[in-house]
Amino acid sequence: MNDNDNFITKMTDEINRKGVVVIDNVRRMPVYGVPYASPHYTISINHQGSVSTEYEGQIENFGAHNLAIVYPHHALLTHNSSDDYLATLIVVSEQVYERLAILNINSSRFHYELHPHFTLTPSQYADVMSLVEALRIVSRLSASLPDDFIFPQLHILLQVIDTFRIENDGLNASAKGHISSRLYEAIIKHYKEHRDVEFYANLFCLSPKYFSTSIKRETGHSANYWIQQHVIHISKTMLRTEHKMSLQEISEQLGFPDLATFSRYFKRATGISPSEYRKNS
Repeated sequence: MNDNDNFITKMTDEINRKGVVVIDNVRRMPVYGVPYASPHYTISINHQGSVSTEYEGQIENFGAHNLAIVYPHHALLTHNSSDDYLATLIVVSEQVYERLAILNINSSRFHYELHPHFTLTPSQYADVMSLVEALRIVSRLSASLPDDFIFPQLHILLQVIDTFRIENDGLNASAKGHISSRLYEAIIKHYKEHRDVEFYANLFCLSPKYFSTSIKRETGHSANYWIQQHVIHISKTMLRTEHKMSLQEISEQLGFPDLATFSRYFKRATGISPSEYRKNS
């Protein structure tokens, strides 16, 4: 499958117009063999069969009743899928995603960044598909319904999904008032200019020590880890997908003062240089 066969790209106008699109009977991934970074927030529910993808350098195997959440601009490299693969995709536009983020869906982002999928029990799968059916109906009728009608349906679905994820993994969700529930949005907004913990601690009017301790307690990793993770994630995505941009242009786009500084930062985090990563991707 090549980029011309990418049904997600072909549906971009519809996704942006409706805000949420439910795609049924998906039997192939959008792209095989090359990295693909979607601008959309995507929920994937595997009904049967399997698919093998590379996500942030890790091989992820998705099986029956696996549910995956992929945040915007994460590069996926699909290796293969079984002949009986069948899934439903729920694709959310950037505009709707930004509204969801305000409601703290990013309180779970720290988990999904490291573990993008989990397996639903049979009863959970049935419950999720019932909610997807309601969302599908609302999406189909969206042209004759108020603009905000679909939003509550999607929010309920995401709340239920995260409740099931917590039940299955035995992990507590970040409470709405926790620092980590707001940190990721701050990183997205400021990472090009600020990659130091002190800046983010000041945003929340906290000492760097207390800030770092709180983030480590809530997420299992330090604040510096999550800042670096985001910068490296964006860097890798650009190196793999922005083939017309030079390394210098990418370093400038990411807010580094020069290519040498970007190269040192990238190699310190990954063990290889940006040029080596691009060559091997």
